[in-house]
Amino acid sequence: MIGVCRMDKIKEFYQLADTYFRFISGKMMTIDDVSALMELLMKLYILAVDLPETAPETTDSAPSGETDAVSITFSEQIPQFYWEVFDPFVPEDAVCGNIVEDLSEIAADLQIGMKEFEAGRIGNAVFEWKFGLHRHWGGHTVDVLRAFHAIRTR
Repeated sequence: MIGVCRMDKIKEFYQLADTYFRFISGKMMTIDDVSALMELLMKLYILAVDLPETAPETTDSAPSGETDAVSITFSEQIPQFYWEVFDPFVPEDAVCGNIVEDLSEIAADLQIGMKEFEAGRIGNAVFEWKFGLHRHWGGHTVDVLRAFHAIRTR
């Protein structure tokens, strides 16, 4: 069972994930939006780290992959592609990253947990968010933050 204090953190994470999805959906992002987007991403990452470790409570969950498509567009001020080292502990060439893809992947992963939360499967929601943090959307978040940092400090 999830305690009241933890439930408050879970609700806060859900609300922030919803804010992120609404922020990136359907508007033209400009250079002026980068700071606010960075703040949202950092808060999501920090709050996700603090979510409790859980196992899925049921196997009767929303099918993964069924997420709402997000339309993300950027002004010409923001480059879409960037270069990064995929694994900082392996000496290899840089790979090309895509800001729109990163933000879309983050949104899709967060939505899986959001749908679980909305269906009342709180344990499943937290599991999806934490699993994604460690295995998928967390990496996209760190990558896009580095790219945004470079954009802001040019």
